[in-house]
Amino acid sequence: MSAPSVLSGAEPVAPVATGGRRDLARSGAVSLVGAVFAAAGGFALTVLVGRLFGAHVAGLYYQAVAVFMILNGVALAGSDTGIVRSVSGHRAVGHHVRAFSAMRWTLTPVLLWSLVVALALGVSVEHVVATFPADDRPAVAAFLWVLVGTLVVSAVGQASLNGTRALGSVLPFVWLYQVALPVTRLVGVALLWLLEAPVEWLLLSYALPLVLLDVVATTLLVRGLARARRTAGEVGPVEPEVPVRAELRELWGFNLPRGVASCLELAIVWADVIIVGVLLGPAAAGAWAAASRFVTTGTMAMEALRLQSAPAMAAAWARGDRRGYDEVYRVTAVWLVLVSWPLFLGLATWSPLVLGLVGPEFAEAAPALTVMALGMLAYVAMGNVNAALLMAGRSGVTAGNTAVALALNVTLNLALVPWLGLVGAAVAWASCLALDSALCLLRGRRLGLGLPVRQVALAGAAALVAFGLPGLALHLLAAPTVAMLGLHVVGGLVVYGVLLQLLRRPLDLPDVRSLIHRPRPNRRNR
Repeated sequence: MSAPSVLSGAEPVAPVATGGRRDLARSGAVSLVGAVFAAAGGFALTVLVGRLFGAHVAGLYYQAVAVFMILNGVALAGSDTGIVRSVSGHRAVGHHVRAFSAMRWTLTPVLLWSLVVALALGVSVEHVVATFPADDRPAVAAFLWVLVGTLVVSAVGQASLNGTRALGSVLPFVWLYQVALPVTRLVGVALLWLLEAPVEWLLLSYALPLVLLDVVATTLLVRGLARARRTAGEVGPVEPEVPVRAELRELWGFNLPRGVASCLELAIVWADVIIVGVLLGPAAAGAWAAASRFVTTGTMAMEALRLQSAPAMAAAWARGDRRGYDEVYRVTAVWLVLVSWPLFLGLATWSPLVLGLVGPEFAEAAPALTVMALGMLAYVAMGNVNAALLMAGRSGVTAGNTAVALALNVTLNLALVPWLGLVGAAVAWASCLALDSALCLLRGRRLGLGLPVRQVALAGAAALVAFGLPGLALHLLAAPTVAMLGLHVVGGLVVYGVLLQLLRRPLDLPDVRSLIHRPRPNRRNR
């Protein structure tokens, strides 16, 4: 007998209060604050590493980070998304015992597979080090061995950290990943510099905080689900017996295609660092990594909204609430443009000034940063459509879309980087992201997802009038100084506030704004 799927639209039993717009706005606000803090921490880390160690060492550092991110994605095998979907879905229909089982049958295989991935990297260290110049080999070898040790536990920790979002609160994710992690990494880099530690130790400042927080996240998830399982056993309904084989088939039938897509997504984000390093050298890779980190900082709104919207969409889909599923996507799409476009327009305008904070060696990446920031406008205008497909179980579709986008990315990089340098890499990066989202949006229409085109266009137009056009004028008429940046930000915020007040009804802002005043929900219903 096959297991009842979390996508079966089973009758809800004590559904979690994650699907409502009020809870979405409240948790989204918390997530956004955390994302802003994390973005500031990432910005500070980029500046600190560049200032203290120079573009060459920064290039080696970020190439190692790129290798880790890709291999960690391989080790995760889609479990970070799968655990949110499965646990949220089971809890939405009152199956807390199955939620605990889903967690167990997700994390155990991930731990075993992580050992294999770490071992494979360990075997390859000597061969990889041999491809670098002799002066760089000690640092590269040290970095890679740090990664070997980190990979053993990082995937389980990241899956657990994402799993805590399905418990009804984003606070563990915010405190651990968005606050504690960037702070401890900054402290680590500063201590290494103050102690005049060898460069070979630099990556420890990246890895050790992650390992410690992984342990905390796993403990929180296991305790939270175990407590819910005990409570369900005492007062909850009898849950259907599910064979282990059926449980594994349901979990990993989703996770593995998602894992492929995740690895491809990470390759899109980080392969450029490696390709640029090979074609243009470590210093160029360091400048490119700094530019791309600033763009990543601008995605904080997408991250904040995804943290709450993904469990909400998974729960709505599990309950058969297609209208609620689409509503979450539509609300977050508009808010994503409202929050993100001013940031990216600012980065596009002030890219020389922003990269100058890292150091003069990084200024060569300013045109590339402008291209990437402008490309992100199209990407975010399509909303969190990738997350929407994933929460509906369409991991195979997203994997196929991302494979096409990655193929375009690599092809354009190899064709454009030797010709246009870092600008070529930026064109490749922006093109593949836009293609990936466009393909997801086309498939999402079959599930009933509807992009609120009119509201998105109004939100984008408001951002262009408040920040885009004034920024272009300042860029053409004045030198890029901190004073001009301050004038742009203050003036833009004033104009933006007036425009949003005028557009509050077409953008449905009163409805969303009123959510803040809702009384706190009963925790027992979570």
